[in-house]
Amino acid sequence: MAAKNTCFKNTFSKAEIDACIDWFTQHEDALPASMLLDGGISIPNLPLTVRQMIVHLKDRVKDSAVYSGQFSLLELIRSKIQSSAIQDKDVTS
Repeated sequence: MAAKNTCFKNTFSKAEIDACIDWFTQHEDALPASMLLDGGISIPNLPLTVRQMIVHLKDRVKDSAVYSGQFSLLELIRSKIQSSAIQDKDVTS
């Protein structure tokens, strides 16, 4: 079942970005090696992709409109992880 990206918006607050970064930092070791999103987005090296997007978000928090796509993708990845079988590894909180 494909996850739906219901979190896209043009800008995000620093608090939203920080919360997302914190979640991925806490769950970095539990990320799957790869992921298929929406049937058409394939991420072959998910941990590397997440790390790279986080670097961009940390450097550009003031430009949240510029990086809204990356942030939305991270939120979609997080949503899919939280709703998948990975929950057995306690990555839902």
